[in-house]
Amino acid sequence: MLKKIRLLGDERGATLVEFGLVAAPFFLMLLGIMDLGYRGYVDTVSKSVLHKVARDASTGEMTTAQIKQQVNDGLDDLVLKNAVIEVSTESYFDFTNIGKPEKLTVDNNNNGEVDPGDCFIDNNGNDVFDTDYGIAGTGGPDDIVNYKIEIVSPRLFPLASMIGLDDTMIISNSTAVRNQPFGAQVDLVATCVSELN
Repeated sequence: MLKKIRLLGDERGATLVEFGLVAAPFFLMLLGIMDLGYRGYVDTVSKSVLHKVARDASTGEMTTAQIKQQVNDGLDDLVLKNAVIEVSTESYFDFTNIGKPEKLTVDNNNNGEVDPGDCFIDNNGNDVFDTDYGIAGTGGPDDIVNYKIEIVSPRLFPLASMIGLDDTMIISNSTAVRNQPFGAQVDLVATCVSELN
């Protein structure tokens, strides 16, 4: 009986047991905060790099390959080794056209879609009705260029699946900039295509 009382009153090693119970959730939370902080930092820096490159490219003196290279160089020291950085540019006549479909001029059955016999203004000249008629590239003088970046990267710590997150993170940003007036802007040509391929 005396041994049992002494055993129940013995508190040696209690701190170690308490630390063991608290340590795992604490470190998991700490790593999660660091992972989210890294994601936020990459998001902010990628926006900054994209804005700077877009401003530099608005003079019309950079090719799309140079734009992609500058974005990659700006993020090289920040992103993880296996990260994939995709950069795309599309030009538009003005800001209101970004992400908009080409305009229907004749809609015979009034369904809002292009059917055989309907007509539309083929803004990008590809003879196809586009739901987003941006033209790939950096456009011409006074054109609006929409710059997009997507970063697909492994997470900072390989513990994401333990807390229900995906093992990869995707960061997307975009910015639209008007090109400098380094020449005359080409007007849109209203072309009506009545036959669909």
